[in-house]
This record gives sequence, C-alpha cells and structure tokens, in this order.
Amino acid sequence: MKKYLVTLRLRGQLVKTALFAESATHARLICEFQFGIGCLSTAPTLISNESQDYPLLDDIAAGSPPSIKPQAPKPPKPKTITPIKPPTPDQLRIKQLQANVDRQRDALQRERESQKRRREAEQRRRELSGF
Repeated sequence: MKKYLVTLRLRGQLVKTALFAESATHARLICEFQFGIGCLSTAPTLISNESQDYPLLDDIAAGSPPSIKPQAPKPPKPKTITPIKPPTPDQLRIKQLQANVDRQRDALQRERESQKRRREAEQRRRELSGF
C-alpha cells in the first residue's frame, strides 16, 4: 500500500488528507465512494517523504457529519391502481338494454339502406328494359 495526498472539497472547503491505496485511481475511487463523485479538487499524488503530517482520510471521515455522505435517491412511488366497483344487477340490465337499442337502431338503418338499394336497382332494370 502506498500513501497518497488528496485535496477534497467538503462543504465548500478544501481539505488536504492522506490515505493508503494501491494506486492513484484506487485512491480517487475511495474518496469518491466516501464523499461523492466530484469531491476531489486535485488528482491524488504519491507522498514520498514522511516529514509532512497530513490527517488520514479515516480521521476526516469519522469527524464529518453524515450529511456529507451521498444518499441514494429514493425510487418514485408507483401509482396505485384504484379498483373499479362492479356494477349492480340493475345497472347491468340498463346497460344491456341500451346496447340492445343501439344494435336495433343500427340494424334498422342497415335494413332501410338495403331496401333503398333494392328499389333503385329495380328501377334501373325497368328503365333498361323499357328502352
């Protein structure tokens, strides 16, 4: 494990801290996992000398308020389906009678049109035979 220096942006302030990671990419991923994507101000840099004493990431993470940690968005609530009340027997009877009236009206209209076409066809035959 290597020691890396990272500069984090926490609640609008820049904080320098050190952490142990396998690589610079691993250090970046650790910081983004704990504090959210985009929290790094600069890329992680390898610390070669131990003379500079930076606080470790674990110390900062333990002292930070829980509001810094990213929270997953809540999934939207599914819309509830309201059940349709079944119609009463009286309502069913009325609906059936109305449907019968509509069907009979359509049948009457079709029959009138049919009779009209037959009369017109008969009239044309009479006119053609009359010539």
